Amino acid sequence: MTDIARHWIDGQWQASERVAESTNPATGTVIGRFADGGATEARAAIAAARRAFETTTWSRDRALRHRVLNALADRLAARADELATLLSSEGGKTLVECGLEIASTGPMLRHTAAQALTETGISAEVSPGVFFSTLNEPMGVAAIIVPWNAPVALLIRSLGPALAAGNTVVVKMPGQTALTGALVAEIIAEVADLPRGVVNIFTETGNSGAPLLVSSPDVNVVSYTGSVAVGRAVAEGGAGTLTRLNLELGGKAPMIVFDDTDLDATIPVLVAGVTAFAGQFCMAGSRILVHRAIADRVRDAVRAALESVVVGPGDQATSQMGPLIDKAAVRRVDGLVEQALAYAKPIVRGGPV
Repeated sequence: MTDIARHWIDGQWQASERVAESTNPATGTVIGRFADGGATEARAAIAAARRAFETTTWSRDRALRHRVLNALADRLAARADELATLLSSEGGKTLVECGLEIASTGPMLRHTAAQALTETGISAEVSPGVFFSTLNEPMGVAAIIVPWNAPVALLIRSLGPALAAGNTVVVKMPGQTALTGALVAEIIAEVADLPRGVVNIFTETGNSGAPLLVSSPDVNVVSYTGSVAVGRAVAEGGAGTLTRLNLELGGKAPMIVFDDTDLDATIPVLVAGVTAFAGQFCMAGSRILVHRAIADRVRDAVRAALESVVVGPGDQATSQMGPLIDKAAVRRVDGLVEQALAYAKPIVRGGPV
């Protein structure tokens, strides 16, 4: 690797005309530079994945896929501390949260490695003398559009099953965690038995490459994790080719507190639900619904607990909650709080730093 993190396409490191900087969201300090891709890189990655699917034995060699997935699990485990440290610095999450994210990848990969050996399909006699059978086959080229809030775990969650099934893959990593994505690409490139072009990874800060992954007739299935608004755009973009989609979109996660609860046990859970990943994930506690009889007690306890949370850089060992991902996110969240103040009484009011 050079001092500019590059894309991994068709078994080679590739640069781009544009170069962008990655910063620590807690301090604004530049921590590295990366090639900022787009349509050109997307087209090259799609072509490489299609070529690998059609010309290699990857889709037919279960033993190879089993071996590669287990090897990737080994490589990620060997560099887990390095990955967690970089992700914490670049993505803002605490070291503990990043460590848990990286640790989750091993079991996911080993599970899918085992699945690669069990794709036998099923058969049954549905009525006397009438039989049906199924045969598992790879779709072809799978595109994975990865979010920045858990870029390693959410990449592996889709990559593992796609590879186990015999697909080749194009991955679009987010610009906010570009260096982390490049390190994952480097780890994948270290897996010796992985055929050239089976996994292709590029990063972009804009939005010219991702739409091509969705609309290309050479892409057979798309996995997208992100907002509802962009999920709708993905569905519209894939409609022309009837591309199969797997969409995990934003949601709401109310936390409900009944009047017979053990508050000593409940309050830490409520606070964790709000502060984990700085609230930047789909299962964050969006609101707390409390029985009227204990509402005041819960409000006071939550206030005290939130005021004691140590907010700081994610890569600082004492931090219990890291920063939001960037200034745009800070402005958006602060705007939502200001809107809420028109009809609600604040418990704890933070703000931009």
